[in-house]
This record gives sequence, C-alpha cells and structure tokens, in this order.
Amino acid sequence: MTATASAAAAERLLGLGAREVVDYHDPNWSAKVRGGFDAALIIATSTADAALPLVRDGGRLCSLTSDAPPEERGITSWDLYVEPNAAQLVQLAEQAAAGTLKLAPEPLPLSEGPAAFARVVTGRAGGKKIVLTRA
Repeated sequence: MTATASAAAAERLLGLGAREVVDYHDPNWSAKVRGGFDAALIIATSTADAALPLVRDGGRLCSLTSDAPPEERGITSWDLYVEPNAAQLVQLAEQAAAGTLKLAPEPLPLSEGPAAFARVVTGRAGGKKIVLTRA
C-alpha cells in the first residue's frame, strides 16, 4: 500500500503497514509514486485529479473530499458522502460509554484487499469493519 500524507505522519503510516509514504504537500507528489493501482481513496482535498493517472485502467477512485474527477479509461470515479445522523451518533456514544459497543473486525491478508474493497462498496461486507494485515 502506498499512502500520501504529511511528512509528520509518515512514520506512523509505515508502522501501520504502508510500504511507501509520499508527502502530498510536495506539488510533484504524484510523479514520485509508481502507478498501476487497483484503487485510490482520496482523503486530502485537491489530490483526486493528480491521483487518477495512477489508477490502472478499469480501476476505482473514491473521493471523500467531493472532488472525484470524471471517469476515464474505464475507471469508476465517485464522491462518497456520509449522511450525519445525530440519533445514531448519540446511540453509539452511549454504547461506547457503557462499554457495550461491540465491533467485529474481519482481519484479512493484504492480498485480499481488492476483493474486500469490492465487498464494501457493493454493500456485501455484512456491516463488518475490514482490517488488512500483512500476510
């Protein structure tokens, strides 16, 4: 996995399993990344256009920052929005405070990442949180 982040976050991301961390503050960050990715998740504003050429033909790009570029080369590109729900957040906060909030993550080897991603985006993950780990 390659991640873009600030230089201050690089060590933490490498510790979490990133093989490469590129500083997105560098205006030429995308030229320093080897492309051909199956998917890109955009969480830094104004980086989606630079990330699109790094995604392989037929891949996927999802932006959390409302700047998904138009689809090209068979790449599915979309913006993901989360609808805030105050009642659900209150319920989750109450469960967390009471110690009754249960999460059932599904650890998977990193090699299963593309299949896991496909299950999540198609709503077939069964409500589980998927955690990719080194094999």
